[in-house]
Amino acid sequence: MDADREQYESDHADDAASPGGRQPLSADERRDAFARLFARYDRWLFSYLVSLLASPAHAEEVFQEVAVTVWRLSDQFELGTDFVKWVSVIAHNQVRKFRREAKRTGFQLSEAACVQIADDAARRADLFEFRREALQQCLSKLPTTDRQLVQRCYSDAAPSFKSIAHDLGRPVNTVYKALNRIRRSLHDCIDRTLSAEGLL
Repeated sequence: MDADREQYESDHADDAASPGGRQPLSADERRDAFARLFARYDRWLFSYLVSLLASPAHAEEVFQEVAVTVWRLSDQFELGTDFVKWVSVIAHNQVRKFRREAKRTGFQLSEAACVQIADDAARRADLFEFRREALQQCLSKLPTTDRQLVQRCYSDAAPSFKSIAHDLGRPVNTVYKALNRIRRSLHDCIDRTLSAEGLL
């Protein structure tokens, strides 16, 4: 997995420089690059906090504190390095602070368990990124009609399935079945891609 992490970091090293790697990013460009990183992993971060706190409500409270801290310390993060590891340390510290200040009663994870969860979560985040990249590869391999259907159904401004089916002149049920078939095909393609790279 070390080689995979090195490849992951190499693939994202261009976040630290402008295209071509000749000039460092301006302050605005660096802030935008950092914002994209945080947006990429915010859902993972929330899930990680839930796994540590066993409460979505508590996780939401701590998530807000983590977000504030992450942005306050953003200048200390070196773009192109391991963002997941960096933000996991901040999240872990905020969880410890929350538990200490709130003095919650009842079940609490041990420190060793928290460390183990942090390690597992970091590995899952890496795999999530690899799956996202594999998805892009697999989408490009779809037949044109299938790829266009996926783009129409899952774009940000996608109309209802009923409208799409009407535009295509096909029954709604047929569109649903086609999407299910495409999703299964993409899932299998992603698994094959990751297996071929030794990631599964």
